[in-house]
Amino acid sequence: MKNLLNPKLIFVINTLPIVVLFVFFAGEFTIFKSLLNDESLYLWTVFGSTLGILGLLNFGYALYLTISKQSVSLWYGLIALLLYIPFLYLYSYHIDKIFPLSIPQWMFPGNSIMVYVGTFLMPTLAYSLFILVYHFTSDAKEHSPLVNFVIALIVPITGYLFSQIVLPFWKPIDDNFELHALLILIIVCTLVFLFFITRAVYVLVTKRGSSWQKYQLIWKIPISILLPFIGLVVNNGCLFCKLESDKLGIFGDFSNYWFYIIAILNGVFICLPNLESKKYRVFLFIARSLTFVYTFYFFLVFLPFLPISVVAVIAFGAGFLMLTPLLLFVLHSKELFKDFIYLKSYFSKRKILTIFFLSCLVLPFLISISYLKDKRVINETLNYLYSPNYSQSYSIDKVALKQTLRTIKQQKDRNDNFIFGTQTPYLSTYFNWLVLDNLTISDSKINAIENVFFGTVSTQGRVDNSKDENVKITNIISKSTFDKKQNAWKSWIDLEITNYSDSNWFSEFATTIDLPEGSWISDYYLYVGNKKEMGILAEKKSALWVFSNIKNENKDPGILYYLNGNKVAVKVFPFAKNEVRKMGIEILHKEPFPFTIDSKTVQLGNNEIANDLVFKANDPVIYLSANQKKSLKQIKRKPYFHFLVDVSLNKKKFSNQFKDRINKLLKSNPMLAKSSQVSFVNTYVKTVSLQDDWKKTYMKQEFEGGFYLDRAIRTVLFKNYKAEKSTYPIFIVVTNNIQEAIFDKDFSEMKFTFPESDFFFNLNKNAELEPHSLVSNPMRQLKNNTTFRFDQKVFEYKVGNHTFYLPQNNEPSIVLKRDIFDIQSNEIKPKNWQSGLLLQGKWYSQILHPETSDKEWLNLIKYSFMSKIMTPVTSYLVVENEAQKKILKKKQQQVLASNKSLDLAEEVQQMSEPNLLILMVLLGITFWLKKERARL
Repeated sequence: MKNLLNPKLIFVINTLPIVVLFVFFAGEFTIFKSLLNDESLYLWTVFGSTLGILGLLNFGYALYLTISKQSVSLWYGLIALLLYIPFLYLYSYHIDKIFPLSIPQWMFPGNSIMVYVGTFLMPTLAYSLFILVYHFTSDAKEHSPLVNFVIALIVPITGYLFSQIVLPFWKPIDDNFELHALLILIIVCTLVFLFFITRAVYVLVTKRGSSWQKYQLIWKIPISILLPFIGLVVNNGCLFCKLESDKLGIFGDFSNYWFYIIAILNGVFICLPNLESKKYRVFLFIARSLTFVYTFYFFLVFLPFLPISVVAVIAFGAGFLMLTPLLLFVLHSKELFKDFIYLKSYFSKRKILTIFFLSCLVLPFLISISYLKDKRVINETLNYLYSPNYSQSYSIDKVALKQTLRTIKQQKDRNDNFIFGTQTPYLSTYFNWLVLDNLTISDSKINAIENVFFGTVSTQGRVDNSKDENVKITNIISKSTFDKKQNAWKSWIDLEITNYSDSNWFSEFATTIDLPEGSWISDYYLYVGNKKEMGILAEKKSALWVFSNIKNENKDPGILYYLNGNKVAVKVFPFAKNEVRKMGIEILHKEPFPFTIDSKTVQLGNNEIANDLVFKANDPVIYLSANQKKSLKQIKRKPYFHFLVDVSLNKKKFSNQFKDRINKLLKSNPMLAKSSQVSFVNTYVKTVSLQDDWKKTYMKQEFEGGFYLDRAIRTVLFKNYKAEKSTYPIFIVVTNNIQEAIFDKDFSEMKFTFPESDFFFNLNKNAELEPHSLVSNPMRQLKNNTTFRFDQKVFEYKVGNHTFYLPQNNEPSIVLKRDIFDIQSNEIKPKNWQSGLLLQGKWYSQILHPETSDKEWLNLIKYSFMSKIMTPVTSYLVVENEAQKKILKKKQQQVLASNKSLDLAEEVQQMSEPNLLILMVLLGITFWLKKERARL
């Protein structure tokens, strides 16, 4: 334990945590600084300066001792306790002013930010306590461990008697004096208790030649094996029940069987005798070093609880279990030190320390390897679902995926009746950082993954019912200007929205806009009170997260974002009773068109100006106006049946029925049966020609996973588009229940790949075709009177060696001449229609090649910011204050540095650190004191 007097430890125990704390709080303070009043700003200055001075004094003292080669003095331990304890006490007392209610909770990176100060300073307090124990336990004087245990035990007994006998007769001067006096008394008692309990263990492990050493297993086994094991069992609530992995832990989830295995191994290694054998002691030293990380981990987890240990011992019969990590840490450290002293006779100090550190890294290394495997399998899964290569075959490890999903759900699941719920202290934070980049996977995506890969029934997400039909547009004005330089229109649509609801509850205005091809939103404003706030163009996921959180506070956000295809969502919140609010949207468009929003229509631009574009040969994207399309050749492509057969979990029993349905349809439509294909669909898609003995292939399929119909349709559309053939598929779904099919969304963004018809069909048990829409709610069957044909004409457009087929309608079309292309930064100009066309082409490219989206997603966001044109990956958002703008920027940076398929959500929070319990207990003590006084 003498090594504790090495001054270099102060750099690690005090300087490093304080530096990290300052860096962390500096970043957060810049976000919500504008929300603090003068008193709060003053307290931030005082406590920040005080902590900075204390940190510098510690650093200077440690530096001086290191240079002069001196050891840490007894006075350091005393002074550190006398300085840091009052600091933490006063900090806790003023916590409600340092973090006032004016700061929204969602702006904090975790619900424990307020107690980070205590968490980071607790190592210094523990270090000071160890120094006092060492200095007051002289080797020259005989110390009895039993006496120290007895003194330590007297403290909680005295506390209990005080609460039962003295406190009822307590006559305070005033409420504040009573509270402060009792809290100070509790702190002093806790220090005395921890001092003597630590000293007792220290005396035990250092005594030589006494009966305590002769019969050391009597006290080593309880401390190193029994108490840790019982502590794990009690924590997981399984003292008298079967151990289950889904049990909620009081201090976190330690239900993994490895915690129990390592606990026993750790205890056995500590209890093994220290024989005089070189090889044996090397083995023992390595073994004890391997598991020392386990001991140190639990010491860190329970270190913040030490200040309330005496209260826990008084209040709970099993409260002493909280002290086990401290006792085990002292015992384990001493045994390692004995091994170190013995091995110094055979090896150099450097070699022994190298062995120690390498051994200590084994468990963290194995954990990291396990987490990296989780990261790989979850990234493969997300890529398959959201960034697939339609030309590639996939095979995901479902066993590993199931385990990874279980872990992710544990990180998300919280229980307010417990400190950590199903999270594992520190390891959960490490998992979230390494595997999920401190983001998460939303519940809807987890449901989708489980449905696709395991055939489970997905859970419906929460529906936002905040929209009020009484909130309506009461005035709409448009102003269009033709820009001759870019040969396009700029139009502003100014809206006045009124809430006619009689309710006193806040209402929301929510609607959608259908934009024609070649038109894009390039600006947005919303009046917040009497101030006109311009919209911020931000990454879509971050903007939606901020909008949702501001909305929960009944503040004043407004947002525009793409839903799917060219459909744009418009939301403004909140509207008070009879409130009138104003907003405006700017649109860049090539041709005049009637703009409709919430049943209100205005004309944008006019037909007096001809503005057809002439494109260059190397342009990757081409815009064809409705007039230009009329001059193209009209043709009829040959349709063919493409059957999508359900081979998901539990569908084998329907195989004969499905074959009969297909045969009946083929016989009744011989012309469409030619060149037909069959895709067997579950988690994956396997396609064969109808002539390739499809029935034999059908019976060889593995009936597993979910019916991932979305992937099957997108894959076929992609391959048919790329083939540029004069044929097109008619999708025939063959399943017993199409409501079990898995769709990510509709297929409107792929509309350019199916110009003939928007229909696909479900083949029912009577071999009849039930029409469904590809562009709107694919699950819903269309009305029986829906007319559909298979002889539609399309426009044929040839460019070089490529042929494109465009829908025969009176609307413009965008042609992606090269489905993969690069954009140069100098091609993008602010609010420029041609730049918007390039961005639209880039989005089409990602639709066809999602496998490129990890890279191109960032480029598309970058070019969207440069052009000020909203794209499907960006959003226009209006917020009301500087703090909201800064948190938006911070979240956006976090999202852009992570996997694009990960999510930001309200439930995304870092784990709550242990010091939260300290404040909870202190608060509980305050209420308890007031209750006791009320009884008098």
